[in-house]
Amino acid sequence: MTALLMALGIALVGASAWLLARAYVLPRLRFEAHLRDVESYGFTQHTAEVEVGSARGSLNTAINAAAVRIGHSLIARVPRLAPLPKGQLTAAGHYDITQEAMHGYRAMTAVFFPALVILYAANDGGFSLLILALAAVTAVLGWELPALLVRHRARSRLNLVDHDLPQFIDLLVATIEAGSGFGSALNGVANRFHGPLGDELRLTMRQQSLGIATERALADMAERIDTPSVRAFVRTVIRAESHGSSIGPVLRHLAADIRQRRRDAARERIQKAPIKMLFPLALLILPALLLVILFPAMYNIIHTLAG
Repeated sequence: MTALLMALGIALVGASAWLLARAYVLPRLRFEAHLRDVESYGFTQHTAEVEVGSARGSLNTAINAAAVRIGHSLIARVPRLAPLPKGQLTAAGHYDITQEAMHGYRAMTAVFFPALVILYAANDGGFSLLILALAAVTAVLGWELPALLVRHRARSRLNLVDHDLPQFIDLLVATIEAGSGFGSALNGVANRFHGPLGDELRLTMRQQSLGIATERALADMAERIDTPSVRAFVRTVIRAESHGSSIGPVLRHLAADIRQRRRDAARERIQKAPIKMLFPLALLILPALLLVILFPAMYNIIHTLAG
């Protein structure tokens, strides 16, 4: 049993390492996607570095194609297993993974982990009810683990974007009031930001450099980062640009409103914290505390009555 748990732990660690490695090489994949977009506009650039990157990504391309086929077949045959929404994938930063591919990856992990358990049981000499139950549990974990990771990454990125957006708006307003146009101010401020907001802004700038209008690029950013703060920012910018009004005072009020909403959300979470603490307190802490306090008295009573 100990060896089985060790094998399961090694498999889970390997899957986590693979997902972390994929997240690490994601910026390179985005750069290659940008090069393909540039080539579609009639500009070609074939360098040795790009060819080496394409050769290294051939295995990932084959795995992704297999996942797409598996996911498409699974969606058609088992419609109850709904795929992850496209908004969650884009919010998590997985622009190159389609819904079918993500469905296929979930199916592959749901088959891979039980297969390890069954192979171990076959090498160990037999099956039992515990092995079958463990295979079922690992299948469920393999199916839900990629979705949980995507949802967690999406929530983290959205929270970081909402956290950095007021500061970005303040710098944008200061740059615009210094005499810069909105496009040049957006480009200059975007290069100063890192993290999810900086990535989204630079992607918006790349769309603009490919000939897409500013309003359309900002609307695409609002679709990728679907939060109330980003939607309000995009609506404000589009309305001000279409009407030709001054954008500085409006954005300054918007930044103050976003900060106020974040403070209200923080107060709401603080007020919910005591209620959420009741469940672990009642189910975990109090029983152990009562056991520690009452056990000596109960032990003495039992021995006294026995004597």
